[in-house]
Amino acid sequence: MENTPIVNEPGALAGKKVMWVEDDSFLSDIIARKLSAEKCLLVHTKDAEEALPLVGTEMPDVIMLDVLLPGMNGFELLTKLKSDPKTKSIPVILLSNLGQESDVEKGKSLGADRFLVKATLKLDEVIGQIKEVLAGAKE
Repeated sequence: MENTPIVNEPGALAGKKVMWVEDDSFLSDIIARKLSAEKCLLVHTKDAEEALPLVGTEMPDVIMLDVLLPGMNGFELLTKLKSDPKTKSIPVILLSNLGQESDVEKGKSLGADRFLVKATLKLDEVIGQIKEVLAGAKE
């Protein structure tokens, strides 16, 4: 029998630093509450320009990154993160209302660990995806 990580274990995210890059205040508030309930350390920014220098100083365990952001978009930030030796190993989960296969493939080709479509997303699924990525599961 194969050893598989238990990702639904209570407290699995306790103390983990999650960076959330999202310009939608309503969604950010909901996610912040949920991640706080999971005992995560949350670093939130509203755009990629603010996030880029913070990633290097905060060194989050995982980054939740919206694709459609003002200024630099999520794909551009992802490219910069994956080309920097200091940040390239940080897992990135892209979130977007762009659900076309070409967008998903683009995100994965740029180095995203997951691509989640906001319109069909449940809050518990976001938490589950974070846990899986941190446990090392690849999609």
